[in-house]
Amino acid sequence: MLWFKSWLDTRFWFLLAVAMLAAQVLALYVSYPMDPQTSYPAGALGVLPAEMGRLRGDDFRGYVWVRWFSTTMLLMWPVYVFALAGTGFERAAGREYLLSLPVSRRRIIATRLAVVLTQIAAFTLLPSMLLSAMAPLRGQHYPVADAVVHSGILFVAGLGLFGLTIVLRTLLADAAAYTAAAALVGLVGLFTFIVDDFTPYSIFRLMNGAEYFFNHRVPWSGLAVSATMGMAFIWLSMRIVEARDY
Repeated sequence: MLWFKSWLDTRFWFLLAVAMLAAQVLALYVSYPMDPQTSYPAGALGVLPAEMGRLRGDDFRGYVWVRWFSTTMLLMWPVYVFALAGTGFERAAGREYLLSLPVSRRRIIATRLAVVLTQIAAFTLLPSMLLSAMAPLRGQHYPVADAVVHSGILFVAGLGLFGLTIVLRTLLADAAAYTAAAALVGLVGLFTFIVDDFTPYSIFRLMNGAEYFFNHRVPWSGLAVSATMGMAFIWLSMRIVEARDY
């Protein structure tokens, strides 16, 4: 029952994410071919200026990376993560029902998070797999392995953002929590885009998988930090909900 309740509460944003990201895959192919040098004259989010010069218009793998993983996913993916991040106890109506159930708050939260993380993993991976499957229609090939690795990097790198949003929604009203999360992400994105010295250390660069794209190395240390922070935020949120007198 808890699984089904969590699904009912989150299905709208999950289905919307899948549909909108799939539509963006179609848009990606409609605009192909594209020269990154002319289409991104000011550079791309999380990409160093010297790296932009290494992206060629006839390199389909580079086109997918800069257009999909460094632009579309970095701009749209956090929106759906914001919408889904939560313990289920944020709104009064839903909270009253959950508190009436003969199960612990920890089990309720764990079930909710398991459903939501599965949904996030799905809408992270499925559109990228669709992108790979459609490549032959334009006479191209995009490796399934690259789609899986980049999706995995994005998912794990985004766990810190996911956990932070949950903490903010646990401590603040939704409007304040979403405003704070959006302001923080916007500020980090702005610094990533305009301050070259900050870009190598930005969460957006970790999320777009630049290290894997250019050097074929998974950024394990950065992913470990993000995952640890995300789990710590989730644990803190769970403890706050368990201790709170509603």
